[in-house]
Amino acid sequence: MEYFALPTLGQVLAVIFTFVFTAAIGIERELRNKDAGIRTHVLVGLGSCLFTLISIYGFTAIPAGASGTVTWDASRIASQIVPGIGFIGAGVIWFHRDAIRGLTTASAIWVAAAIGTACGAQMFPLAGIIVAAYFLLVLVVAPLYYRLTKRAGQIIEITYEERHGVLREVLLEITRHGFEYQVISSRQNRFRDRRDATVSIRVKGGDDTDSLVQWLSDFEGVGEVRLADNAD
Repeated sequence: MEYFALPTLGQVLAVIFTFVFTAAIGIERELRNKDAGIRTHVLVGLGSCLFTLISIYGFTAIPAGASGTVTWDASRIASQIVPGIGFIGAGVIWFHRDAIRGLTTASAIWVAAAIGTACGAQMFPLAGIIVAAYFLLVLVVAPLYYRLTKRAGQIIEITYEERHGVLREVLLEITRHGFEYQVISSRQNRFRDRRDATVSIRVKGGDDTDSLVQWLSDFEGVGEVRLADNAD
């Protein structure tokens, strides 16, 4: 065995393609302010790629024994990537107020692992097709579907002053304009001179979401209202 043998061109290309493909997915998640960004996706992809390379090149066939048979299965290590990556994906999924968040990011991590495995097996065109399909889905197909069906509703993020009953009035205003709402998440923003909170609300129905944003922005005690990304 050559302990310090240099990697082959195919192995180097596997790492390079894995890095580029998974970084592209990670950047897309990062731009959407998701918990798992470029570092997570690249590391998952590189780890999957390395496991696959080890499976293919790291072990040689066991010498034939008395039976004269040779046993070697290059897929045994790589196959463990599938259940193993589930632990990481489960870590970004959370449940709050009857809403499940993080499913798309968990799925993206799973896809990054598959891309790394494909690159490790030097199936670069297939990995590239999967990356292209991912961006076609998240940037074109899903937004178009939601726009045509209005199935997902629209998420609005509202930053307001605490302890003044602002949120209660905001929710009443949403109802008055014919929208149904669901509070998805909330967080506190602490500053030296004030305490604000930001709440994410999914609204459905109604006529014009942009007008609703304008109405809510005029509320006393509301600092900022913006339309957020629908993708989880």
